[in-house]
Amino acid sequence: MRHDRKLTKTLGRATGRVAALGLAILIFNCDGKIWAAKNPLNSIVAENFDAKSGLLRVEKCSEGGKNVCAIHDGDYLVFKGYDFDSGVAGFKARVASNNHGAIEVRLDGPAGPLMGTCVFRATGGWQDWQEVSCPVENSQSGVRDVFLIFKGAGKGALGNISSFVFLKSMVASTSSIPLGDPNRADVPDDEPQAAHAWGIPENGFTDDFEDGQLKHWTTGGISVTTNALAGGYSAAGGGTNFNFALTPGVYINKTDTGGEWRTLAEAALSADVVIDSPDASPGIGFSSKDAQQWIYVALNARSNSLDVWRKFAHSEAVRVKQFSGATNPVGTRWTIEPGVKYRLQMDWSPYSDGLIVFLHDAQGKAITSFRTVIDLPVARRPLLACAGGAARFDNVKFDPTLDAWNFKWQWKKTPVLAPDVCNPAIWKWTDGKYYMMWRKFGADNYHGIISSPDGITWTRVKDEVLKCTGDMNAVVDPFGDGRVYVTPGGAGMPWWSSDGANNFTVWKNTGLNLGSIFGNCRIQEIIDTSKYHQLRPVPLAGVDYRFIAFCEDWNRSPKPHSVVLLSNTLTNWVLANPDPIIPPGTNFWGEKGNAIGSAIVLPDGNILVSSCSCTYAGYTGAPEPSNISAIVDGRQPWKVLKLGVLPDAPVSRDQVWYEGPNFGTAFYYEPANDTLFFYGGFHDYYIGMMRVQNFSQSVLLQPRTGGISPEKNSHYQTQKLD
Repeated sequence: MRHDRKLTKTLGRATGRVAALGLAILIFNCDGKIWAAKNPLNSIVAENFDAKSGLLRVEKCSEGGKNVCAIHDGDYLVFKGYDFDSGVAGFKARVASNNHGAIEVRLDGPAGPLMGTCVFRATGGWQDWQEVSCPVENSQSGVRDVFLIFKGAGKGALGNISSFVFLKSMVASTSSIPLGDPNRADVPDDEPQAAHAWGIPENGFTDDFEDGQLKHWTTGGISVTTNALAGGYSAAGGGTNFNFALTPGVYINKTDTGGEWRTLAEAALSADVVIDSPDASPGIGFSSKDAQQWIYVALNARSNSLDVWRKFAHSEAVRVKQFSGATNPVGTRWTIEPGVKYRLQMDWSPYSDGLIVFLHDAQGKAITSFRTVIDLPVARRPLLACAGGAARFDNVKFDPTLDAWNFKWQWKKTPVLAPDVCNPAIWKWTDGKYYMMWRKFGADNYHGIISSPDGITWTRVKDEVLKCTGDMNAVVDPFGDGRVYVTPGGAGMPWWSSDGANNFTVWKNTGLNLGSIFGNCRIQEIIDTSKYHQLRPVPLAGVDYRFIAFCEDWNRSPKPHSVVLLSNTLTNWVLANPDPIIPPGTNFWGEKGNAIGSAIVLPDGNILVSSCSCTYAGYTGAPEPSNISAIVDGRQPWKVLKLGVLPDAPVSRDQVWYEGPNFGTAFYYEPANDTLFFYGGFHDYYIGMMRVQNFSQSVLLQPRTGGISPEKNSHYQTQKLD
């Protein structure tokens, strides 16, 4: 998947933007015109500023190179042309000072949007260097100018700065359990994977407390009392302290099998909750294995909100998100009231750090929902929490199946191809080998070929095969001439073809082009219905169409989204439906938008798609954090039949390649071993893979009630996904 946007008139037609880690971001089309932006995730040398104020100057730095000095209150540095579409969550700078001060991080101007404020203290000298960091507001996007504005008291110099960088994630620190301490729980442990666990709990549980005991729970400040909720018993939390109960014997399994593959973990927790004191804040969540860290979402009647908290043992809880009932995304007001029973549900994916919260009334009707991310990959044990007063819990359910897709995804721990590569397109040829066309980032942008005997182990064939950019679409033998056809997918872009000569290193420009795509940015996937016995041509307005194209749009709201194009020639297309296939929603992954990156035909004739799903706020990773699965109707591919909840693939954590956003993806199903392969351009500079073994045995059930259907929006019609 790629971001595409309208550029200046000097670029001609719209061309693609790719956020490549470790590289400048270059946008070009097949005519070779180039426009460049810079990556805020690369270290930025302070002396390379584009503009400044005041009497700022540079001097020799004790750590090598030069640093900026003579910085006073109100001075600022300007760094132009940084692309924030790949997402940032933190800011880190190298400073030295004899005084205290702060760095305001703003965009576009000295009074522009404030991303965050990084406080620094005296380091002991003007060349005694230390790192300081802070979280930043991470809903910004686009190519922006960065302003570092220095603040401090008095008229003297504040400090020096040598470099800074934006971060993909921020791990919370605490004085009681500092970063790097071996007792911290948010580091890998050596616990072996449970047999056949597939990275999810071996079994779930329910607890209505009717036996009058908390025998399955370890408690602190929570007891069992008579329950007016359901005529039995419930756990009650009281007092002003943080009170909790967690399950020592049930937890989300560690997802590292110890071999070549790593499996995914997801789980859901729900409970009936009643606030008995106006100041009480009861909630549910997950605890780390060692019970030293917790994440939880709590009801808050005082502020009429759902609050997400992260807490370390012996430290104050930190609220990381407050979701208010004043207005929700579709304009419906809701309230949290004492004495009223609510059903609180929390879907959690520890390897994606993904958290989706649902609030229901006593009859099970959805009140609201939202998503966020908390960077705590070790949240593994179900947790009940309460502070501020008395509250009650009942009918606690821990569900290891989540949305019932039953996809048992496994990651390959090592990348298929690295570095500086992305956007794979894959096909299997008559020689029995798999071939992948991949994309290179950087000033020398091109496409190369790798091959594999099994879809898992890949060998580099040739790097520079085609000198063009785009998310290549591969169509095998569409015209009966025994050739594979590829195109970058943009409006008017050419079709190349190859007969497989020299392992697909020889390609010919066919003279054909893709034609109009109706103002959309890029075709991401083309399905040839004639290649599948379970498919028929798609009827529209009295015409049957052979080719289905899922087309990405970053030009129109919601950004991004996908629409369906249809064709019988691969060069002349019709727009099947102008509405987004998967509109935004807070009750699944994708508040900002959803653009389909890959698709594959299922045995029943419907189509499984992978959608690159984006959000506005709350992420430790990118605004394109991950993929959700959806099934669309094979006869009307613009209609969604079923939709996943949490991502298949996780968001980014700093310096972990396989947890990056998927800017380009590809499916391939191998019937010989019943395996579904999924290749993602993780972090835009590695191509990684996942697989589902025994794919035909996966139960593609209707996802459970509560948290499936995108909400109605007055700007466009949505299909209810039930």
